Amino acid sequence: MVWCNHCRKNVPGNRPDDGGLACDLCGRILENFNFSSDVTFIKNAAGQSQASGNIVTSVQSGNSISRDRRKRIARDEIRNLKDALGIGDGRENVIEMAARFFDIAHDQNFTKGRRAELVQSSCLYLTCRELKIPLLLIDFSSYLRVSVYELGSVYLQLCELLYLADDGNYDELVDPSIFIPGFVNSFLKGVHDKAQKEVVDNILKTVTNIISSMKRDWMQTGRKPSGICGAAIYIAAHSHGIMCSRADIAKIVHVSSNNNQKIE
Repeated sequence: MVWCNHCRKNVPGNRPDDGGLACDLCGRILENFNFSSDVTFIKNAAGQSQASGNIVTSVQSGNSISRDRRKRIARDEIRNLKDALGIGDGRENVIEMAARFFDIAHDQNFTKGRRAELVQSSCLYLTCRELKIPLLLIDFSSYLRVSVYELGSVYLQLCELLYLADDGNYDELVDPSIFIPGFVNSFLKGVHDKAQKEVVDNILKTVTNIISSMKRDWMQTGRKPSGICGAAIYIAAHSHGIMCSRADIAKIVHVSSNNNQKIE
């Protein structure tokens, strides 16, 4: 039922396929526009074709239906990536935080021109940095089989978008100690398969002490956490009689073993 000003009452409306809404009693046109789900194209002033009409937004969120759908898909992809990288089941807050980062990035059109998986991975990696989860950017790039530099570029741009870069310092200092257990266990499995628990504990303690000393002397400033851990593990292993090369350490912590470079 619609209101007809001529009949002064609510009347049944009639809308032909190609016409406006008309009064069934007097035939007057009440609405002279149509809603259509068909995609049509028109030419703008520059002679370029563009879609005609406006995007109808959802009532609940104010976003377009396609944007809401893309955000739901991104949340599912982030959950799959979290499970694939072995982040604990009890860390549902990881998904929520990473999804919020993605929502902000999506609302700021950060996803345009960038691969969705790189943006999602950057959001999850940023969450791991915030929650002190011992994962490196190369862990993400290895799983996705993409260049770590390409992924790192998107991550840095995301930090800039979220105003996390203080005076251009994108690589905020991270406590290297959160990476020690994983690196030490991987190292001992490779060079000392039958390492006793006491040996493992002694090496962990030595590595922690070395890194603590480096932090007190500001030696970690400007250096990557993986490099700090690699140098500490190399020294601790030799001090406990476990012979290894710098190449063995480099494979574990993902740094260069070039003789002309420092393990940093």
